[in-house]
Parts: sequence; structure tokens; C-alpha cells
Amino acid sequence: MASDGDLKEHALNSSHDFYELLGIQTSANSSEIRSAYRKTALKYHPDKVGSNQDALDKFHLLQVAYDVLSDEDVRQLYDNARRAREEKKLRESAYSDKRRQMKDDLEARERAGGAGLKRKRDEANEEEAYRQELKRLAADGARRRKEREEMLRKEMADAMQQEQSTPETAPAAPTRVEEPDRTIKLRYPAATTDIGQSELTTLFGCFGRIEHVLLKDKKVKIDGEKHRKDYTVAIIVYQSIVAAHKAVVDFPRLARQDPATWGRFEEVNWQSGKEPDCIPKQKKPDSASQEPLSTPAKESYAVGEAPSTPAARFKSEQGLKKVPSFGSFKGTPKASATPNPGLDAEDAMMIRLKQAAERKKLAEEIKRQEAEQDALEQNP
Repeated sequence: MASDGDLKEHALNSSHDFYELLGIQTSANSSEIRSAYRKTALKYHPDKVGSNQDALDKFHLLQVAYDVLSDEDVRQLYDNARRAREEKKLRESAYSDKRRQMKDDLEARERAGGAGLKRKRDEANEEEAYRQELKRLAADGARRRKEREEMLRKEMADAMQQEQSTPETAPAAPTRVEEPDRTIKLRYPAATTDIGQSELTTLFGCFGRIEHVLLKDKKVKIDGEKHRKDYTVAIIVYQSIVAAHKAVVDFPRLARQDPATWGRFEEVNWQSGKEPDCIPKQKKPDSASQEPLSTPAKESYAVGEAPSTPAARFKSEQGLKKVPSFGSFKGTPKASATPNPGLDAEDAMMIRLKQAAERKKLAEEIKRQEAEQDALEQNP
């Protein structure tokens, strides 16, 4: 099963319809999803298709679809992104139909021989109507973008205010987070000779103090490969859960910026394979955030790439990169003054501030994409 970060990346960026792929309705429950996956996956199982690469790719895609739809939180992210893509297609289709109708009307009048002053006046009126329509669509898109940015700013301001207004409790003895919750794991090819305990301690020490590093060799089965490959698996135990959280969250960005250094590592994730329960969680989108605004936005083209979520592999697909409203995320739970079990108040605050920073980066990325869309529409 893919890591939580990989699943979120697939949910936000994949252009595939996972429901159609599994042959199920969007309202299917977990039992129906599991049954459809087993039935469909049997047709493309590696034991049956042999070296047929298309079938192997289809089997891998089915596994991704099942993992995304089986996780309730990730499925919600996927549903939001899928809904945004469908709404964009409808807007583009309606706009294309209108432009085609206007073009057909102009050509029909020319064929009918409507020459002279009246024809020129009609053409001028049509052109003016077309320009006014483009201007209206641009203004409508700018208004919607401004509303979205204002909503994001308000949500982030509310989250920060809530953090600052949380009543302070009496000083207590520092809470010791269990070692598994402060531990990450990663792997790299065993043939890599320039990486050892000291190199890992120096490299990953940039996220925080490290207690110790353990290495062990292991044969790993890679998807699409016939034979297992030799890998070195590293277990890194940090003194603080904040440092471990920072390593998992920041690794994808570092791997893109400096692949020569960080791109050598794979599967950088929590030791347990999932985020510790003591870390403040993000809530599901509420009903308000799921409903689209009443006024349709102007059409847009796929531009840029959406910000990645924590993962070691970075795959993106062409198409619209839409993400759900930040109204679907939360920082500190309301009416709660106590940190999560096993996590002291200072660590909880640091992690929430990190989450707020990630939300801000994502908001800036959305703004950049909208600006690029405007530029494309102003210069079709």
C-alpha cells in the first residue's frame, strides 16, 4: 500500500476516474469498493498477464484507486478534486458552444449576402458583444478568486488567533513522546557506497537532533520489477517528534530542489507507515466547503503543478491541478486547551505552526495558478 503522502498526491493530481476504473458508483461503501477491486484486479494480476506492461500498469492503477477510495480522508480529497475538474469541463464546454454559435451566426449572415453598412454594424455589434462577454468572464473570475483568497486569509487568521488565545495550563513535567512516534524510515540502493550512519546523521540532522541511526540490508520487491533488489533500510530516531514531522513534510520539496543530494533516498516516511495519532489532525471538509459558488468562474487551462504532499516518489499527471478549499482543514480543535496524548504543548504548537505554513504555501500556489490562467485567457 502507498504511503499516506503518496495517496494524497494521487487524490489531488490524478486525472483518472477511480470510480469508473473500479466500475462503482460515487456513493459506494467500503464493502462495495473492496469487492469491485478484487473482481477487477484479478483480470490484471501479474501472475496472469506476465510481462504485459499495459496490464501491469492497469493493475498498479487499480491498487492506487482502491487505496485512495478506502481511506475516508483521502477519498474526500479526491472527491473534491474530481468535482472541481468536472465543473471546469462543464464551464469550458458551455463557453466553447457559445463561441461556436457566435461564429456560425457571423458566417451565416455573410453567406446570405448581408453586405453594406448593416452588415458592418452587425459585425461590430457582435465583436463588441464578444469583447464584453470576455470582460465579464474575466471580472467574474477575479471576483471569485478574491473571495477565495479572502476566505483563506480569514481561515488562517482564525487559526493563528485560536492558537494564541488558547488558555495556558499550569506547568507540567515534559511529556515524553514514544520512540516509534519520533522515528522515520527510508531506503536507498545498497550499491550506494557514500552513504553511512555518519552521512545520514549529518544530512537528516538538519531537521533536528538525532538520537541514533540504525541500518540494515534488505531485498525489496519493486513494482514492475521481476526480481527483488538489494536496498539499505535506515531507521532514524529523533529526539523530538517535531523534527521527525519536519523531515517527512519537507523531504519532497528538498528532493525536487536538490535531487543530487536528496533524490537518492526513497520511501521517506514514518516508521509505522502512517502519521502518529498524537499529531494534530486535519478535519474533513464541511458541507459549506463542498458546494460550488453560484456564479460560474471563467474557463481556465491546466497550468503549473500542485504542491506535493510528503512522499518519496514524485509523479504528476497532465490536467487541471485543483485542491479543495482550506475550509476543509483545521488547526487547533475548538474549545480544547490540552495537547494530544503523548505530545506536550510546545511540540503541538510547533507542528500546528508548520501546518499553517504549509497551508500558506498552498494558498500562494493557488494564487499563482489563477494568475497564469488569467494570462492565458487574456492572450488566447
